[in-house]
Amino acid sequence: MSSRINKAERRYQIEFFIAMALYMAVLIGAKMLAKGMEPGWQLTALALAPQVPIAFACIAFLRYFFSADERERRLIADAASISLLVGVFVAVTMGSLASFEIFSAEWDIIWAGPFLIAVWGVTRCILQVVK
Repeated sequence: MSSRINKAERRYQIEFFIAMALYMAVLIGAKMLAKGMEPGWQLTALALAPQVPIAFACIAFLRYFFSADERERRLIADAASISLLVGVFVAVTMGSLASFEIFSAEWDIIWAGPFLIAVWGVTRCILQVVK
């Protein structure tokens, strides 16, 4: 791995960590401020505030992706494709089971993102070893 790629990876790790730390701080602060608040534009703004650090994390990832070499990009893209397929399969399966009232699908949609990221991370590790 070249020095340029190592620097890009290190920059990504720092930027991503900062974005996630900000996300946690903003999320906790927004949840505390939202207690007892009436629905309206202020509550909507508080609910959306944690998405700003998430956008910074996405930008950090894209910067890393575009600075990666061809092999690394291929691993990232392959893992993303497989994660999308797994995510869609799981969502359709859960929806089907819920429509037949086999279980209640009233789970918080916020877990879909972490699920897909976890599948992507595991898939990327597997692909890195296999390829």
